[in-house]
Amino acid sequence: MLKFLTFISVILSIMELNGQMKSDYNPMFFSMNNEWKEITKDESIFEFTVKSLDTIYNTEIAHTVKLLSNNAGEPKLFFSDIETTVCADGECKIANIKVYWNLLGNYVGYGIYPEYPLTKFEHDEFEKEDYAKLHKLLSDDNSILKRRKMSDLIDKVPVAPSNTNLSKDMDGVSGATKREVKESVVKGGLYSCYTLWHIVHGPVKDKMKDYMLSLNTSELNRYFLYTPYKDYQLYALKQLDKTKFKTHSEQIIKIFKTTDALTKSYILKKIPSNVLSEEKITVEYYSTFPDIDINSRTLLLKKIKFANPISVNILSRYLDYLTKNQMELYLKYLESVPNHLYKKIKGELVKMSKNKNYPYSYLVIEFLKNRK
Repeated sequence: MLKFLTFISVILSIMELNGQMKSDYNPMFFSMNNEWKEITKDESIFEFTVKSLDTIYNTEIAHTVKLLSNNAGEPKLFFSDIETTVCADGECKIANIKVYWNLLGNYVGYGIYPEYPLTKFEHDEFEKEDYAKLHKLLSDDNSILKRRKMSDLIDKVPVAPSNTNLSKDMDGVSGATKREVKESVVKGGLYSCYTLWHIVHGPVKDKMKDYMLSLNTSELNRYFLYTPYKDYQLYALKQLDKTKFKTHSEQIIKIFKTTDALTKSYILKKIPSNVLSEEKITVEYYSTFPDIDINSRTLLLKKIKFANPISVNILSRYLDYLTKNQMELYLKYLESVPNHLYKKIKGELVKMSKNKNYPYSYLVIEFLKNRK
């Protein structure tokens, strides 16, 4: 009965907080630049419900998501004040957290209300390093928490709360946090971490993505393309019509040089032949050859027939970077190039044929025998 009254008290407290709290949009942690400082407008756009993980009372609490915009009305962030119960076997407490997502629904930061600090086992307040660890956890959308149920993360060995030496590794009275998740979560704060991670990365993200479709404009896509954020850049590239590649070629090259392998691959597959054939653009892409991933190198070799002929010269400087299959692609293309172009790079081929440290020099030797 006491647990039930405590639970009701927690729910009533949340309802009261929902009516009283108004965020100042001042995050404790924020992984973008200073977009939050630009916010002058907010608009409530939809609600989502959070189901308690507690197996006894199993309640649902509604939360509002706001779209945050700057003075020009340009959308910048999604935001929600989260006030939720963190429960274990009927023992409940309130977690208050201000969550920020970017316009693609990806978590970017959070803040708290100083008067409502997050707590862990036995209501100990989070320390500074605990808040930092929570931000790191929430930033990982592929966390171990994603693939596990709460029951999978606890060793079911009852421990008396009075045993302080053991209780430091506890989160409630159900048992000790399993070793494989200890490094990811706040010590003594597993239930809080698990609850908050599944709120931040739950169905609300899909709702944000759906809402994003209603915001989609050419101006917003341009903004995405020219930001320093990789997820925005890839989204913009996917929306970009091939006829616009030339217009934005300088920015796309900048992205190519700094982005991850997935986006590099996407750019090389999408770039129109008439754009790649320009000498300046060919030089920009093919000069990155020694610095990019192996798959992107292969794509550059496959694109060589559409590139400016100078690509042959550029690649001749990096022959020792080629895998067996890549060397075969390069040599096969050389079979069709004019003699004047072949003569420019023949010296590099001869040097490579004599390179005892290159395991595929025999391919070059065979090629040189057949082409005089």
